[in-house]
Amino acid sequence: MVDFTDRPSHIGPDGERIPLEEHLDDVRERVGWLVPDDAETPEGNSLSELAEVVTRVHDFGKLTAWFREHLLSDDAQPAGPKHHAPISALLAHYALEARGFDGADQLVGFLAVARHHGRLPDTADYVHRASVEQSGRIQTFYRSDALEQAAHIDETVPELAEALVDRATGGAGDWETFHERLADSDAAIELPWVAEAVCSGRRLRPAPEKLPPGFYESVLQVWSALVFADKASATHLSTGIEIGREAYRSPTPGRLEIDAYIDELQTENAETELDPRTEQMNERREDARQEVHARAKEFVDDDRNVATLTLPTGMGKTLTGLDAALTVLEGSEMASNPNEGRLVYALPYTSIIDQVAEQSRELFGAGERGERLTVDHHLADTLVSPPDEPESVADDAVENVAALLGESWRSGMVVTTFVQMFESLAGPTNARSMKLPSLYGCVVVLDEPQALPLEWWPLVDRLVELLTEEYGASVIAMTATQPELLSAGDREPFSLVADPNPYYDELDRLDFVLHPSATAMLPGQDSEESDTTDDDAESAALSYDRAGDLVATRAGDGDSVLAICNTIDSARELTESVADRTTPVDVNEVYDELLDDTDESTESIPPKRTRADAIRRRRSGQPLLVHLTTRHRPCDRRHLIDVASDLAEAGEPVLFVSTQLVEAGVDVSFDEVIRDFAPMDSLVQAAGRCNRSYDRNRGRVTVWQLAPPPNRETTPASAVYGRGESLTKLTGQALATVYDGDPMPEPDVTRNAVEHYFDLLDGRDVGADEYVEYLERAEVEQLGRLSLIDERPAVDVIVTRTADERETVEEIRRAFGEYRWDDLDDLVESTADWQVSVPVYPGDDTMEKLAACEPLFPDTDRLVLDGRPGRHDGYFDATDGIVIPDTSVEARLL
Repeated sequence: MVDFTDRPSHIGPDGERIPLEEHLDDVRERVGWLVPDDAETPEGNSLSELAEVVTRVHDFGKLTAWFREHLLSDDAQPAGPKHHAPISALLAHYALEARGFDGADQLVGFLAVARHHGRLPDTADYVHRASVEQSGRIQTFYRSDALEQAAHIDETVPELAEALVDRATGGAGDWETFHERLADSDAAIELPWVAEAVCSGRRLRPAPEKLPPGFYESVLQVWSALVFADKASATHLSTGIEIGREAYRSPTPGRLEIDAYIDELQTENAETELDPRTEQMNERREDARQEVHARAKEFVDDDRNVATLTLPTGMGKTLTGLDAALTVLEGSEMASNPNEGRLVYALPYTSIIDQVAEQSRELFGAGERGERLTVDHHLADTLVSPPDEPESVADDAVENVAALLGESWRSGMVVTTFVQMFESLAGPTNARSMKLPSLYGCVVVLDEPQALPLEWWPLVDRLVELLTEEYGASVIAMTATQPELLSAGDREPFSLVADPNPYYDELDRLDFVLHPSATAMLPGQDSEESDTTDDDAESAALSYDRAGDLVATRAGDGDSVLAICNTIDSARELTESVADRTTPVDVNEVYDELLDDTDESTESIPPKRTRADAIRRRRSGQPLLVHLTTRHRPCDRRHLIDVASDLAEAGEPVLFVSTQLVEAGVDVSFDEVIRDFAPMDSLVQAAGRCNRSYDRNRGRVTVWQLAPPPNRETTPASAVYGRGESLTKLTGQALATVYDGDPMPEPDVTRNAVEHYFDLLDGRDVGADEYVEYLERAEVEQLGRLSLIDERPAVDVIVTRTADERETVEEIRRAFGEYRWDDLDDLVESTADWQVSVPVYPGDDTMEKLAACEPLFPDTDRLVLDGRPGRHDGYFDATDGIVIPDTSVEARLL
């Protein structure tokens, strides 16, 4: 019996040294819970058995005294290489070969171990550099350092090395043979036995085309399971508490809770006298939910794993989608597996995640950090409370586990973004990879998939195939404007609504009106080919003076109007034009006064109806003006949207000028929506904010094309969506098929024109096929460089408007000065709701102008701006938010 006491893996939460053997066994057991028994390797072998071999040697390099020296003394400079992954990866390759795994299978284990503390690399290039090149740090890692470590281990603890190799190979290999293989090098090719699976020719040049199908998927599964299990083992959870499979399982919300919620609503409505049209709308919503529920049961037994849910805006898709997803989940065999079966609800924008999360928490009775629901996006505090802990466990250790469980999506339901979902499958960071084992047997709802960038469409389709084929997931794409994006083998995806057309035909709440400035974007009525040039269309664009007149006329009629612009400067210009013509009550300024009166926190200002009453009292025949863009703080946006919605529902003449941030998922309803020209799906999403539940006799959606704002050369539509064969050009062609000069009924646009638009888009063969090639060639660094969002340089500015917020900033500075790093991180995270991200463009002097703001603390890029009147040197305005003069034609933050 060998003794590993003197070879620790890591330091436990109470300062104890965890022996390497204990850690390896713990990780092996955990990975066994994570990787399904029926998963296969690229060569058709058992992936779970491969993963087991990998776990037995993944930290083999920690046998050196040099690693122990490094672990136990921060100041010591070890006499030899302390890194442990390279030699462990080489041993994984050897052990898999000894166990009968061949070809690319050995490379799967090699990469998983080599990069279990980092990101996955471009496979062929990485292996070539590790195995063939004669210079460079990576080659030093993989042969010279590994050989030095092997010799050291052989001199000091050969019996421990032999024990680990024997277990990993099942007695089919031995330490001496592996050691000799390392020492037996060729002058030209150091490690040919590693390189040959992905390199070719006499010099073994990189040849990613040699990789078999499914290679990336296998590496992803083994690597992500190892990363998560290794980190989970390093927490107190592995040694302080006896755990099993159930530690990875959290309760999933129940579908019956939706039935109970609907029954309660129906009881309340029965006691309230509703408008007949509203009552009819509620009945149709329930009809749709019941149909989708029945079809979801059929989907469970279908051999397709991809479904669509297509319903008009305002039909309660969120509730219906949750019902469908839970129906599929409860009917799936995966629901009984402790590691498998959870609901992942993914959306395009962080601005609507909180709304879905709040509705889900209310629906399912989930707490802020409970096991039933996690919210995960870049501003969220993603925590899941661990199981009951003994009192001896320190609070910081519990917090570490809560963060680990949250970031790894171990809760029963996850509400997240497309960014977190798809970037975690395509070239994930080490931390993001921990989510992937939670995807086995899950149901993924993609809400508004048409919002995914076009260049990502082929890759998203391939990633959905990865989800369904490798992870056994089911995917539901849910939208009013269903794109031809996802495939389901050789057939169309399963439709959870047998025939959406009746729902669209009955939901005829409004008319679409094309302003003359917008008809200039349409081609001739007899052909899809347009004789109109981009310059012709832009010359017909509507000036802000005329646009302001039109909105003022609506205000004079007593209507509520939502005007959605394409850019911040366009929205600002329209707001000023409307204000000049209507002398309105500025709701932003009233809100500013309420904040100043409370001077505590945004949460302490009166409830929205009280605020709405206070604003009404300011009126003297004037309309109420609200201006909103991403230059306003997230918390302020929510308050302003709530109040504007309440005022509009009460029949007040609200004029709401915004960018696209209110376009999708925001529950507001106006008499008229005016939308600057945009792609078809944006026009339909905007229309969903008009007469949403038959609040009015008939709504109107006006589409116009605004002129360039001052100091701009192109219209906002062209600036954002492009010229030439752009999406707006296709939108014009689609609208031309239903436009005859008169207002267009809602179904003509939301169904007929939309279908034509996506047919045109499909004919353009959109998307970047090279993204899929990156995946097939396991070029993971290339995948990791892709982003679903336009990541322009930006600076985060924390705007303080209340006493509580200013005190938090001072506490952050005290924590920094006192080296309280954990407190500092928590405090900085708490400011997310007050932060505005200001873009910095080439040739722009924004950074120079922002230099007048105070840094949050030394050596940080975050700035602080005091939002009180007279304290901000003109950088903040209650109506416009952060005000930085734009000096670049690219400055068009949405």
